[in-house]
Amino acid sequence: MLDGDATEDAATIREVLAGDREAYGRLVARYGRRVHDLARRILRDPVEAEDAAQHAFLNAFRALDRFDPRRPFRHWLLRITTNLCRNRLVTRAHRPTPRGVGAEDDDRPSLVPAARAPAEPAGDGPDAARVRAALEALPETYRTAAVLRYVHGLDLAAIAEITDVPLPTVKTHLHRARAALARLLAPPETPPPRAGTTP
Repeated sequence: MLDGDATEDAATIREVLAGDREAYGRLVARYGRRVHDLARRILRDPVEAEDAAQHAFLNAFRALDRFDPRRPFRHWLLRITTNLCRNRLVTRAHRPTPRGVGAEDDDRPSLVPAARAPAEPAGDGPDAARVRAALEALPETYRTAAVLRYVHGLDLAAIAEITDVPLPTVKTHLHRARAALARLLAPPETPPPRAGTTP
C-alpha cells in the first residue's frame, strides 16, 4: 500500500503521462534536494553531482512510461541516481578528469535545487562537519548504504531495492559502515604518560 507521498506522486505521474510536462516540475521540486544530496555524497564532487542529478531526472522522465505505479517513485528515482553515479565512478576510475573547478565557476541554469537533504546533521558546527567528513571517508559501497539509511531515513528493504543489493548484504554494509563511522568519530586517544613523569 502506498503512503500519502507515493499516492500524490502517482497522481502527478499520470498527469505527466497524459501530456502535462509542467507537472514533472513538481516531482523535481519534491525530490531535487534528495537526488542532489545522494549524488554529491556518492561522487564527492559538487559540480559532477549537479550534472548527475540533472541526468537522473532526465533519465527518469524518459523512462516514466515504464515506471510501476505500485512502487514508490522516490525509490525508483534514487535507484536511477545511484546507478548513474556508480557508472560515473567507474568512468572516472578509467579516465581521470581534471579537478579543481569549483561549483561557483559553473553558471549553467540548474533544474535541481542544490541544498541539504532534510535529515542531514543540522548546522555547520564541528560535530556536523565531522559527521559529514566521516561519511565521505567511507568506501563507496558502505557510504551509499549509510547515506540512504542515516541521511535519507530509508529502511533496509528500500535500500536493497535502490542499490540492487540483497537484503543480507545491505545489513552487512551498514554494520561495517557503523563500525567505520564509530572509529572515525571516536575522540582521539590521549597518549599515556611517559615513564618517570607525573601526570
